Amino acid sequence: MGKRKDVAYWNIPVPKILNEAVEKAIRVDMHATKSDFVRDAVREKLKAMGFIATFQKQETKGTEL
Repeated sequence: MGKRKDVAYWNIPVPKILNEAVEKAIRVDMHATKSDFVRDAVREKLKAMGFIATFQKQETKGTEL
């Protein structure tokens, strides 16, 4: 299976304690994977910063945010 052209892939190092905290949060939360958790956290941060309105226009064109 090839990489999708409509998404970007991130590879970022994180401290082990942060990774462990995210893994614990996933076990007790609705997120199925770390990727889901991170995407949701980024969306929340962008919304708080006022950037989310820009991306919502793309979302209506079929691009998931």
